[in-house]
Amino acid sequence: MTITTAPVPDTVHERDFHRLARSTPRHRWWRPLAVVALAGVLFLAGTMLAIVPMAVVEVAVPGQDGLVDRLFGPAGMSDPLVATVMLTTIALMLPAALLAVRLAGGRGAGTLSSVTGRLRRVLLVRCVGLGLLLVVPALLAFVTLDGTWQDLAVSGTTAPLLAVALLVVPLQAAAEEYAFRGLLMQTIGAWLRHPAFAIVLPVPLFTLGHEYDLLGLLDVTVFALTAGWLAWRTGGLEAPIGIHVANNAALVAFGAVGLVDLDATEGTWFGLACSVGVTLGYAWLVRGWGDADATSRPRP
Repeated sequence: MTITTAPVPDTVHERDFHRLARSTPRHRWWRPLAVVALAGVLFLAGTMLAIVPMAVVEVAVPGQDGLVDRLFGPAGMSDPLVATVMLTTIALMLPAALLAVRLAGGRGAGTLSSVTGRLRRVLLVRCVGLGLLLVVPALLAFVTLDGTWQDLAVSGTTAPLLAVALLVVPLQAAAEEYAFRGLLMQTIGAWLRHPAFAIVLPVPLFTLGHEYDLLGLLDVTVFALTAGWLAWRTGGLEAPIGIHVANNAALVAFGAVGLVDLDATEGTWFGLACSVGVTLGYAWLVRGWGDADATSRPRP
């Protein structure tokens, strides 16, 4: 007599985050492609909806001539209005990714967050807090050794930029993590089982989306690789979001008082060493923080 057993489905545990696109019986090989395509369409539509009102204001409101040109002018992130529009536009990737997974992915949008099928808020708060504890002292050391304390100043843009750091930057940082460490990692993981593919393959897209010199791009690449590894190791996006929010919010806050040039594109070896040290140190400290969810399963 031959005894046969049913095939064992993919289990979901702390290191299967990149495989969550396969966590539902409705999975088909083409669904990840449909999700990415729909997310792209939704993001472009959202971007248009964000920019069109600016053009309307420019035409309809007296004294607002050149408002749209201002958004693409030389002021960059040092202009609170430009910073708000740029970061808000990036933040639109977050609802685009979540909606696409829900509508075209045949699974719950929460599976884009973690192996539990939801965003683990307590873990996220812990990660942001640790990130700030590491990033802020590193930035203080950097500006001290770089001699930029002499540029410390409070101006008319200080309060608006601090508001951007507090209210807009967290959404922008989270959106990038949902797009690159969530959507793209799980798209690749739907076809390729080994996590290395899901961690590494999205990195070039993330890196090339930043207009920095070689040192800056090296920094971004190390960050992207570490964030991808953390998403896989902790089973979700909380750890990558934590360090991303802490880093970007602290940079904008320091820039608000003149200690950091928010439009700088050239890096330094000391700056690279500080940033990479913080990123790797953070990863080492939080690497086991998702272990409590090792046997949790997402809700499709």
